[in-house]
Amino acid sequence: YNTYLQCCIVPTCTRECQTMSMLPNLTSSQLSYLGLLGGLKPPKKKTKKAKKKYNNWFEKLTLTELKSLCRASKLAVSGTKDELCIRLCNGELSSDYAYEYAPERFSRARFEAEMPGYGSCDELFGASAASLPPAQQGSKRDTAYTNQQLKDMCKSAGLIVSGKRYDLVLRLLQNESGVGGAPKRAAGTIDEETGVFQPKKRAKSMKPPNVEKLQERIFKKCFPSDEVKHKWSNNKYKYHPSDCMTYMSNIIEKEIFEKELFERGEEKCAWELINVILNIITFGNEARRKEWAAEQAGSGSRYVFMIGGTDFELNRCSDDLKLTFLPQLVKAMKATSKKTVVAELSGKLLWAFQSRKLAEIPDWDEYDINDRPDDWRTPRKYGSFKETLNEFVPRKGESSTEESDEEEEEEPQPRFFSVTKISGEPEKTQELTYSATAGFQPVASKQQEEDLSNGREFNA
Repeated sequence: YNTYLQCCIVPTCTRECQTMSMLPNLTSSQLSYLGLLGGLKPPKKKTKKAKKKYNNWFEKLTLTELKSLCRASKLAVSGTKDELCIRLCNGELSSDYAYEYAPERFSRARFEAEMPGYGSCDELFGASAASLPPAQQGSKRDTAYTNQQLKDMCKSAGLIVSGKRYDLVLRLLQNESGVGGAPKRAAGTIDEETGVFQPKKRAKSMKPPNVEKLQERIFKKCFPSDEVKHKWSNNKYKYHPSDCMTYMSNIIEKEIFEKELFERGEEKCAWELINVILNIITFGNEARRKEWAAEQAGSGSRYVFMIGGTDFELNRCSDDLKLTFLPQLVKAMKATSKKTVVAELSGKLLWAFQSRKLAEIPDWDEYDINDRPDDWRTPRKYGSFKETLNEFVPRKGESSTEESDEEEEEEPQPRFFSVTKISGEPEKTQELTYSATAGFQPVASKQQEEDLSNGREFNA
């Protein structure tokens, strides 16, 4: 289309086509040809830059970083970058860090050559297994150290674990060789008998949690923006509810139970944080739903389209719910000083969570009574969260042990009054009672009731 517009203003095009009416009937190749005749250049095709292939991890580093690794490995630091990389790959201390970790790719040729029963390599491929291309090539191997393994090695050696892969490797080499600089060490001591590094224990923070900030963090975790969710993979979508449930359980454990809020008498603060989590799980993103409903109502459409992603789904986090979250709620209820306090601070929200979420599937109402037994062969025992909740926050019609002689609420009875009007005197109003046998009778006053209780009669 752009070529067509450009041809309309080129004089040579009109001479070639005779008339401007012929231009729409031309093909794209003909229009490009006319554009070339008019002195126009065809658009350049964008070519992707080929990724550089590396034979080992050291080739990704700069010359300065390679020299630092050579000093820490007791190797010479002179020469070009390729010479330093070869030197490090063959070094006694540094050869273990020559590659990055990556899972092995499937190679059908190598699998058939090495699998017993397929025959020898010479018969199948006319070559030995050693001459076949390796299953992994480049700078990554499945036998190399992962970043987490390097951090664990630094931690066991009493070194700090922050930084990139290069920082971790340099720290380990400096600690092993004793040259090339002093590595940064973590706070702690090494046990002389076992030789194991004991990190310094930090003082436990007993500061009450900031409920407002935690609410923002939890809400952002559970209901991220559309721009963030568009970048997610299928697995990220699949395990997002389970990640959120684990995240909220960790906050309850860290901010409530580790800080001993119930033991210190700060029950209100603890239940405020629990209410925030229960509200997010039970009602979801209510503000977004109301905003969407207002948009649909203002559009004038006869149909109201549903909106997804505003409700917290429990489908994929039932295990986290039974084993961690529900036991934490029961633990919080039992740690509260009085049952009436639970009913006052979080009674309605707990029942809303039970009726709107847990009642959807009966299995979700169960929670693990055991405190995570170490032996996996030990059968778990489960209790009913609804029954436990009814012990602390009883609700009419929900009790599992309802008594048959429970008194029902009496309906309000109509009230009757007699009004006496005498001219010159104020109106006299007296309340009456009605029965089928005695008819209307005046209600006894407080004095008359006292006389009755003392055994004295009065004239009705």
